[in-house]
Amino acid sequence: MLPFSLIEIPRDPNRFPLYPYSVGRHIQYHHVRPGGFPVYQIFLIRSGKGLFRDLETGEETVLEPGMAFAYPPDRSHEYYPLSLERWHVGFIGFHGDLSQGLLEGIGMLPASPPLRPERFEDCWEQVGSIWHTVNQQAGRQDEQVMQELSVALYRLLLLLRRSASDTGPSGRLELENVRNEALQKAVSLINEHFTEPLLVSNLAAAVGYSVQHFQRLFLQEYGITPHKYLQNLRLERALQLIRENADIPVQDIALNLGMDTNYFIRIFRNTYGCTPGTMRKRLHES
Repeated sequence: MLPFSLIEIPRDPNRFPLYPYSVGRHIQYHHVRPGGFPVYQIFLIRSGKGLFRDLETGEETVLEPGMAFAYPPDRSHEYYPLSLERWHVGFIGFHGDLSQGLLEGIGMLPASPPLRPERFEDCWEQVGSIWHTVNQQAGRQDEQVMQELSVALYRLLLLLRRSASDTGPSGRLELENVRNEALQKAVSLINEHFTEPLLVSNLAAAVGYSVQHFQRLFLQEYGITPHKYLQNLRLERALQLIRENADIPVQDIALNLGMDTNYFIRIFRNTYGCTPGTMRKRLHES
């Protein structure tokens, strides 16, 4: 186990466009961060199973052994173990001008499902190497140490890159056809059943994919997650109901959409900047 270590910020952080902020490897329990974490985070799952929840959208991600998952700064979230087996997690927080661009470049952001690095063990050991460097050089902020940490972090990101498929042209075409049919079926299911309590896990099972793989394919094809696609349909329907009936209670709108009332109000406000009641007043006044 490598306990959490907070890394002292460089005197001149702008000299290093990529720099670690925190690092560790240990058994994770329930954590809630209403204000988010101040820097980008990457989680590596060694054993056990846990759930990561975005508290702003309600989207949930199951994290299993061999997975790597990234999350942006200052965004509220929580995570906790799901299995009896201990949830052993490696993590690193980092900042710098290149952080977002590199995470997008290796396919971990924005809003990307977890990936399974081919060289997971190398990634795991790299997190340990960064931790040891931090603790061996505690209190030092010279150029060599800062550069060593920056390079080690960059190497970790390179190890996490999504690998290109080795499938041949005919194999790729066949896989694409299967994928497209599955995604079209999923979209049809969402369009037909978006007013029901529909779960992404049920959609993935209906088209024959794991939840993580289904989310990854959907995002690649349509540019948004299936959860967001479903949410957009529901919000469009909510606006339609508000326009058509000035007296419909908010609870009835949420029920019509298969959503919990408080969750519906929160999502509506996050999307449109006001509550459903305020939107109804604006629409009927205009």
